[in-house]
Amino acid sequence: MSAGQQAVPANNANNASNEGARKKHMSKAAVAIIAVVVVAIIVVAGVFGFRAYSDAQYNNAVAACAAASENVRNATNDYNNLVSGDASEAAALTKKDVKDASTLDALNKELSVELPVYEGCVADDTAGFKSATAKLNEQADWYKAYTQSLQKAVDAVNASKK
Repeated sequence: MSAGQQAVPANNANNASNEGARKKHMSKAAVAIIAVVVVAIIVVAGVFGFRAYSDAQYNNAVAACAAASENVRNATNDYNNLVSGDASEAAALTKKDVKDASTLDALNKELSVELPVYEGCVADDTAGFKSATAKLNEQADWYKAYTQSLQKAVDAVNASKK
C-alpha cells in the first residue's frame, strides 16, 4: 500500500474517534437536557399536585363546616321544641301543683342558662373553616347536653305532680 492509502485509514481512525467524542459530548448534553426536562415536569406536577391537595382540603373543610352547621341547627331545634313544649308546660306549674318544689327550681335553673351564640361557617381559608367547624361541634354538643338535662328536669317536675 502506498503512503496515501495508509493515511486514509489513519484519518478514518481520527474521524471515528472525533465522531465518538462528539457522540459522547452530545450524549452528555442530551442527558443534561433530559434531566432538566424531567426536573421541570416533576416540579410542575408537584405544584399542580399540591394545589389539588390544597383544594381538596379546602373543599373538605367547607363540607365539614356545613355538616356541623346542620347538626347545630338540628340540636337547636330539638332544644327549642322542648323549651316551647314540655318544659314550658312544666314551668307553668306552681309549687302547689308539685310534691317537691325543688324540681321546679331545678327546671327554672335549666331554663335560665345562657344559650351559645351561633357563629356559622364564615371563613376565608381551610384553617378558618376548621376552626368554625370545631366551634359549631361544641355548640351542637352543648345543645344536646342541655336538651338531655332539661328533659330530666321536666321529667322530675312531671313525676312530682300531685
